[in-house]
Amino acid sequence: MDKNQEKTKQAFANAWKKAADLGKKAAEETKKIVDQTKENIHEQKAKKYAVVTEKAFRSNEFLQPSVIRIEDDSANREFVEDADAIGWIEVHKDVQVLHMYFSFVKDCKLVFIPMLQRGEIYCQDPFDPSHFTNVNQVFKKSADEKLAELNNIAYRLGAKSCSVEIIEAESESKTSRYQATVKGDSVLSAGTNQSNAKKQSGKTITYFEGHDDPQKPDLKWFAYDENIKGLIEMRCNKAIKSKVLELNGASSATMSKTMACAIDELLKISGNISMEKKAIEEHSHKLLFEIEF
Repeated sequence: MDKNQEKTKQAFANAWKKAADLGKKAAEETKKIVDQTKENIHEQKAKKYAVVTEKAFRSNEFLQPSVIRIEDDSANREFVEDADAIGWIEVHKDVQVLHMYFSFVKDCKLVFIPMLQRGEIYCQDPFDPSHFTNVNQVFKKSADEKLAELNNIAYRLGAKSCSVEIIEAESESKTSRYQATVKGDSVLSAGTNQSNAKKQSGKTITYFEGHDDPQKPDLKWFAYDENIKGLIEMRCNKAIKSKVLELNGASSATMSKTMACAIDELLKISGNISMEKKAIEEHSHKLLFEIEF
């Protein structure tokens, strides 16, 4: 092989090596970009989850979220890597939710009503922060408690009887009536009739022996209802024989619409069975409370 051929061969070899080096470098750069992108995505996702350790949970500074979901112990371990983690906090529709691992529940010193079940969602009792009620039971439980509280009010005040009627607002329409004068004659014209169509959805009546020694009852759901407070004050002063109160459902609501929307997102449901719809319906309900002494 002459010198020219040797030079040509070497040039080709150098060119191939250079191309190979460039290709290797490009591959390495591409891998770096891919790895960095994956890391960025992981970090971005990880920001959604605030890991909660047992030490943090038991700290006096820990602010207990009002919604808890019981998770399988293997859930979300891609991001929850701390061995001491009891779960994580995630924000759903502006509401903080504690996703608690099932294995920690027996040590958390919280009470889950009616029973503990993996995968279920529980809301904090508004009067006992250590008690959490399954969202599927929460509206019925609060309705039963309100009925019991109204009956206890009647009993403590010495009533002979009381009735509680739930009235659901069904529809609303506006009415307009206007009067026009045509050549001296008055003509009454009717526009759309205004009405608040209502439907009854249950009534209970309770009879007591009655007494004339009224005592102030303990209040929970109706502690801030001015109608109930006024009734108690008048009866304790023996200035009333009977009363009919219309209690607004919004004044003793089980949960806010914001919380209901957050629970719907967790349950991945919407429509007629959604918590939001139930919350809206409860806000529109009226309780007709009749009491006789």
